Amino acid sequence: MDIYRHSEQRRWHLLRHGPIHVLRHLRQERHGHRRVLVDPEDRIRNIVIYLYIGVGLLVLAFAAMSVIAYSSIHRAQNDLSAAKEIISNDLGNKSLLTTAGGRAQLTTDIGAVSKYAAEATASLEGSTSLRILGYLPYVGTQRQAVIDLARDVESATVAGTSMLSALNTLVTQSSGTTVSLPALAALEDSVVNGHRDLAALDRPTTGLLGSIAKARSAFDREDTKLVRLLSLSAKTIAFARPFLGAGGPQTYLIAAENNAEMRDGGAVESLDILTTTNGTFTIAHDTTYGDYLLSSPANVTLPAGTTQVFGAYQPTEQWPETVTTPDFALSGESMQAMWAQATGQHVDGVIGMDIPAVASILKLTGPVSVAGISTPVSATNLADTLLNQAYQGLTVNDPQNSRRDKIAAVVKAAINQMKHEQVDLDSFASTLSTDVNGRHLMVWSDVPADESGLSTLDAAGTLITSAPDRTFHIAVENNTVDKLDYFVAVGVHMNITVDASGNALVNCTIKVVNFAQPGHAPSYQYGPDGVNAFAPGEYGARIFFWGPSGTSMPGAISESGLQVVQSHFSLLPHQHNQVEFATFVPHAVVDGHLNLRFVPQARLIPDRLTVDLKAPDWSVQGATHMTRSWGSTLSLSWGMKR
Repeated sequence: MDIYRHSEQRRWHLLRHGPIHVLRHLRQERHGHRRVLVDPEDRIRNIVIYLYIGVGLLVLAFAAMSVIAYSSIHRAQNDLSAAKEIISNDLGNKSLLTTAGGRAQLTTDIGAVSKYAAEATASLEGSTSLRILGYLPYVGTQRQAVIDLARDVESATVAGTSMLSALNTLVTQSSGTTVSLPALAALEDSVVNGHRDLAALDRPTTGLLGSIAKARSAFDREDTKLVRLLSLSAKTIAFARPFLGAGGPQTYLIAAENNAEMRDGGAVESLDILTTTNGTFTIAHDTTYGDYLLSSPANVTLPAGTTQVFGAYQPTEQWPETVTTPDFALSGESMQAMWAQATGQHVDGVIGMDIPAVASILKLTGPVSVAGISTPVSATNLADTLLNQAYQGLTVNDPQNSRRDKIAAVVKAAINQMKHEQVDLDSFASTLSTDVNGRHLMVWSDVPADESGLSTLDAAGTLITSAPDRTFHIAVENNTVDKLDYFVAVGVHMNITVDASGNALVNCTIKVVNFAQPGHAPSYQYGPDGVNAFAPGEYGARIFFWGPSGTSMPGAISESGLQVVQSHFSLLPHQHNQVEFATFVPHAVVDGHLNLRFVPQARLIPDRLTVDLKAPDWSVQGATHMTRSWGSTLSLSWGMKR
């Protein structure tokens, strides 16, 4: 049907008089246009209809803009999800930094993350619809939060690219036993700048909703970890430069420790001198402690608790006993004084290194040949060669100096081989870091600032680097002159009960198993010594249990910053025994969390740690039963709610 038209029509006539007027034209109704006679009800209806149309148009416009904005957000979300997947995979792959191929892959991945973050930012900032919607309450806050997140991811990749480039330069310009000090200084600057830039990316989640708040929180958690890691990295480099002789030559005594004869660490049996200058480190000579015996204690004052617990073993006079205490800072100071008393020579610090630490270096350098050992020594056969075969056929009265020389000789050979092998510097640093965490490698410096830095890095071998009121440590030490720790295994079971007030009772069972073979004739390896052991293969165990400071432990003595109690027993071959200790930790639950720290003993085979938690009056977040290989410091945390 044609729309009715009349002579009074002008441009936009149908629309000028309202929707009812349009209907009249559609129905072919004849009508006039005297405005004074317009029906008031028609006017109201017209206004209402206009409002409906306006609201409808606004809704349609809002819906259209929302669809377009959602499309932009969806694209940005996909880009950020792809970036997150790459980041998660790379953070979980610790080997990426330790090889040239891994660092190349990391460079590619950082580039991909940067591209995804840039595309996400472009999608969000380039969307007109999203920008218009951003003027609405809350919507603008959410939009800006997503844009900030994309920008922050991109900023993090810029910092990461700079640090990775500096690291590659350092590795490329360093070789063997020489580290490029200028490249190391450049890496330090890059790490310090990266720490500053990443620290600024931690933003609050106030006012953010749903998935946006979760994404921001997830980024901030990873950012916090990276900032902490960069802080430690900067402190590591700050120590490494003077350690490597940036300020002049440095000399360190390497105390090679024997894990077949355990004190808190392996007994010190041989010695090396490490010299560093202008970034190059060398081993001056290797020797046995038997060449440097003392006739009186060195001039080092032991703390009262250490004297009470370990003084009878003469840790400032007898080289093997210097590490009876777990405080390597005290052990290092004692060995420095002992070396000066025996030789008249000053060393700037002491490095404690046991068989697993030497094996770690051999994994990088490959096998080495050592005089007096018939086959090449590798990471695979090192322990059996030095801690088992080296003793076979020896009697108690046979001279031991040539055997004791072997550990120091292997250390020297491994370091020297680094000059000729293409050992990746970052792999070397990563290996040392792992050994530090297991207390297989500890360093003491007589420069207070350097020692403070080592303590911060947890490389100083002290128990109280952090949380002394929550730290536990256990040591099973050999109480005889035999060498049976090669055959000994230790299991530790911690039963933790938290009461309604948040106090914790920790009952610890330490089980020792002697796997030495029965039926052996008396020997230097199997004993007996006729004092603490009376049959071949009999193992005398001194068991020490350190509990947190400020806790209640019957008969405890303050030592190494914690409290220690002890017990002892003997085991014949193929026997086991156990002892129990208890400590009461007041106010163990703080701010809804139970946090405990477990520092290991550096045994050849790591202890086995089992933890059981009971808290009948609490809702516990986290595993209440776990069993782990205790080869590194463990920090365990549980959420606790009433």
